[in-house]
Amino acid sequence: MPAARRALLAVAVLVAVAALGACGQQPPPPAPAPTTGPADAGGPSARSATPPGQPPADPAAACVDRVVAGFDARGRAAQLIMAGVPADGLTAAGRTALAEGAGGVILTDAAGGEASATQVTATVREIQQTARIPVTIAVDQEGGRVQDLAGEGFSRIPPAVTQGRDVGGLRTDARDWAREMASAGVTLDLAPVADVVDPDLGQANEPVGALGRGFGTDPARVGDAVSAFVGGMGEGGVGTTLKHFPGLGKVRENTDFAGATDRATTVDDPALASFRAGIAAGAPAVMMSSAIYARIDPDNRALFSRAVITDLLRGRLGFRGVVTTDDVGAAAAVSDVPVGQRAVRFVEAGGDQVLTIKPSDVAPMVDALTAEADRDPAFAGRLEESARRILTLKSDRGLVRCRP
Repeated sequence: MPAARRALLAVAVLVAVAALGACGQQPPPPAPAPTTGPADAGGPSARSATPPGQPPADPAAACVDRVVAGFDARGRAAQLIMAGVPADGLTAAGRTALAEGAGGVILTDAAGGEASATQVTATVREIQQTARIPVTIAVDQEGGRVQDLAGEGFSRIPPAVTQGRDVGGLRTDARDWAREMASAGVTLDLAPVADVVDPDLGQANEPVGALGRGFGTDPARVGDAVSAFVGGMGEGGVGTTLKHFPGLGKVRENTDFAGATDRATTVDDPALASFRAGIAAGAPAVMMSSAIYARIDPDNRALFSRAVITDLLRGRLGFRGVVTTDDVGAAAAVSDVPVGQRAVRFVEAGGDQVLTIKPSDVAPMVDALTAEADRDPAFAGRLEESARRILTLKSDRGLVRCRP
């Protein structure tokens, strides 16, 4: 029996699979301790994970600490990985990723077309029943061209460029969209796009402007729309992810298909106001850009940059929640970095959750993270810190609850 599995079994009596509630069932008695923080607050940005060396401030934080303590390094490493699973059914590759202990999944376009709410609910149920402990269920549900759940039971969401024209109604709309997702078991939306498009680029900005994915070109107005989206989603029971920090509005290239360098953004750039607004609104996660920011850290892509993640995002902007990558499985921007090192370099820089569309990436990423933790005690501490943030997000969404 693998060491991670033995460690998990040691704490299994503490964890109730609250995900069953999303499938129309209740966790078994005795009743779990209540999670803290209102559901609409979004998660760790509202209630931070317990800092190392300090006593937990509440029962939910104590629960998270006990679960983290029950994992060995490999178990903690696995919690950091989020892998792709088709929305219309759990594949063999997805089962293997969950067997490795992956902490989350992203539901991708259904192989046979658009998955219905009924299909997604069944897929989520199967995922949670297969997982060692409940996993974060994420989806790319921005609207417009980026809407992975669009079958029967899910509203057609307009692109952000349209959403941004009616900021007053956006909160209500986002709440309704979130309720549809939450009913199917989704806990985290990889939206909204907080990038402010440079008006001089417009549609020449391939990742955002050309696809209508942004709320606009004015930082204040974009910030208002971001706040409305975050607030409405939280009210509907789904966490949100601000992306792509520190912004893809000033580049031409799409990092999914090519490397990109932003030569304008600085640490005090006005365009960061939209991210500040989303953090203040309670977004529990921030997704890193894969571009290089020459005026912040010319030597590293943002997702591998301590200057961007630790100093700017966590330091200057005060973000306390989960920092995630964009997809690092198929993206051209990171294709020159070995799969395992994509995870190691991100965590070294201060990141938490590694998202890969390829479930086959889970094992090499977990191997690399574990090997680095075994070699370097400081990295092992970083791994524990990130696992705690990810489990705090799960706790805030009702996925992990400890018995009293």
